[in-house]
Amino acid sequence: MKTNLFGANALRPCIALLIGLLTVAPACTRKSANAQETASATPKASQSVDRQEDPVRAEIVDGRVRLIAKTDELGWPERTQFVEGLTGRCVGLFVGDIGQDTNPFLCMLMDDGGVELLSYKSLGHEAYGGTLCFTSSGRLPGLKDITRFREGPVMNEYGFADYGTIFAIDREGHEHEIEPCIRPFSALYSYSSGGTGVVLEQQLVIYPDWTFLFTLGFAESELVHTYTGRLRPIKMDYENDVYEYSYTMLTRFDYPPVGDEEAYENARPQPATERGSFRLTYKDGSRSYELVVLSGPLPFATEKGSPARYRRVRSNDIPAPSLVTD
Repeated sequence: MKTNLFGANALRPCIALLIGLLTVAPACTRKSANAQETASATPKASQSVDRQEDPVRAEIVDGRVRLIAKTDELGWPERTQFVEGLTGRCVGLFVGDIGQDTNPFLCMLMDDGGVELLSYKSLGHEAYGGTLCFTSSGRLPGLKDITRFREGPVMNEYGFADYGTIFAIDREGHEHEIEPCIRPFSALYSYSSGGTGVVLEQQLVIYPDWTFLFTLGFAESELVHTYTGRLRPIKMDYENDVYEYSYTMLTRFDYPPVGDEEAYENARPQPATERGSFRLTYKDGSRSYELVVLSGPLPFATEKGSPARYRRVRSNDIPAPSLVTD
């Protein structure tokens, strides 16, 4: 029995449209390089994962998940980072692809059978403005008593593979498809002045693992703050391109004044508790989104109920801000 998260029936045609049809044979024969895989058994969870094609090695250290960059090209502040925001103790790891051949997701099995997710695209991917996010998805809803994972194709009604994905398998052998967040596909930017003559830039980055960053700053100048948080879907209308999310903020980093190097070195993200929701609607043939705040204290460059326009293209090629980590 397969159980889909986050409205899988709506997701399938969209993912298929994005990545093209995969053939059954490659999807079935593609081998993961997870250390736990054997020739005769379904892949289980390992203490470390390191595929040759991935830029990152992951390993468990006393219940935490350590990420090790295998190349300096990732631009991390330090070669070693720990996954942030885990809601329990991690006991197993699995890495596999969702979508195209190389689209890695790190599945983190928790000691109570829950699962948390990290997309390697969160780790400073160019399509997402070059920003960094090492935050876990938090517990994926609907996944309980999970013991292992496997990669495989999702078959359509005609017997062909729509796309490749990862399945979480519970203690009774039931398979549950792990669903990524596939809207939007890149960093989004919005600009507002508020009648003051000072142009503010808002950057919204939504990652495939249901985490996101929101950064406020002055256009072509200094940054004000960066939030990190998690999303959960409220409404995913792929036919009409309307997507509603609830959010929970986890941290807020307030940037010190420009030039105050001592304050900058000592600054650290602080816990954040803001909650709310917003709606994104495709506009201009998918070149931009209209964002409407539904609830919560964060304005996202607009008043509640009034739309703000977020675009994929940044104005004047302003360098993308990077999240400061411990």
